[in-house]
Amino acid sequence: MTVDISFEDNWPDVAGALLAGGCSTRMGEDKSLLTFAGESLWRRSESVLSSLFRRVFIAGERPDLVSFSTPCYPDNQPGSALGGLATALTHADREWVCVLPCDLPFPSPVLLKTLLDNRQGAQAVVPRTPLGAEPLVACYHRSSLPIVIEQLKCERYRLTDLLDRLTTRYLEPSQLPPGWRRALRNLNAPEDYARLLASPPAVTFIARSGTGKTTLLEKLIAEMVRRGWTVGALKHDAHHFDIDHEGKDSWRLTNAGATVTAISSPTKSAVVRQHEVEPPLDSLLHDFSGMDIVLTEGFKRSRLPKIVIHRAVLADPLLGRGEFDDPTLLAVVSDELLEIDIPCFNLEDVSRIADFLESSFLAVN
Repeated sequence: MTVDISFEDNWPDVAGALLAGGCSTRMGEDKSLLTFAGESLWRRSESVLSSLFRRVFIAGERPDLVSFSTPCYPDNQPGSALGGLATALTHADREWVCVLPCDLPFPSPVLLKTLLDNRQGAQAVVPRTPLGAEPLVACYHRSSLPIVIEQLKCERYRLTDLLDRLTTRYLEPSQLPPGWRRALRNLNAPEDYARLLASPPAVTFIARSGTGKTTLLEKLIAEMVRRGWTVGALKHDAHHFDIDHEGKDSWRLTNAGATVTAISSPTKSAVVRQHEVEPPLDSLLHDFSGMDIVLTEGFKRSRLPKIVIHRAVLADPLLGRGEFDDPTLLAVVSDELLEIDIPCFNLEDVSRIADFLESSFLAVN
């Protein structure tokens, strides 16, 4: 996993705690040891914490996860997330502790940095989304510990009760960084893990040349990202293309005969594959695992659900209807209102198109 922030001791007053004391009852197996992209979930979270903080440890009796730089501390009162938080606060040895659970496929250092930047005057900094507060991806001041211990003694285990008693700063979606939905996604049951490994939902936008597919997709992707979704983009090119630059090292390696050439940096990576036959679309989409949705351009003959873009000035028949009726056509985006049996959206109404994608392909609560 690539971590966006290189280690710098910018937060010497903060420790990082990986919460790993749960029983994984609903999953039926140890969630922390599940793998994604060749790496265990606990290691993905631990790597993010280690990139940010000098002091990192595991809250929970997990000697199997211990390393020289990452010790573990058993929970004095195991069996609840509140007990894990008590362990984190007890052993932080800092003014603040930043906690992450061990079942996050996409822990985000940028999200943690946002929380850390909003600590002033608070005892806890917690993301809050339409689904509720996220107290296990949060920052807590050590002054919270007596209240945590008191609640444990009273067997009041609800973290929301704790947040009500603390000076809690909630960060709403508009205050969170792009990709916050993915950064807060956790795995509780086998079906959650299956969805993570599966190809994401995809919809393709089709149109005749000059209609403005790419311009619309630019606006739509920006709107979906603003709403917190992580979007993949795939463009079909009927001709040959080359994204490498002659003379660059990667071009030289490909030109020498490498079938697959990859290049990676701290912020992005790319893979170029040579092939004699274009890969199946399902194979291409599998490379987007972990995205919330993939928006593609082209692929008119595929079985993907489609949205056609239409302009009256071109005076062309509507793609996907008439003589060549396409049952996968979901909607039309047009600069004129059309009498048609499927939804028709105005070209400028990007917000309504995004609403349609959310309701059709994404779980929105």
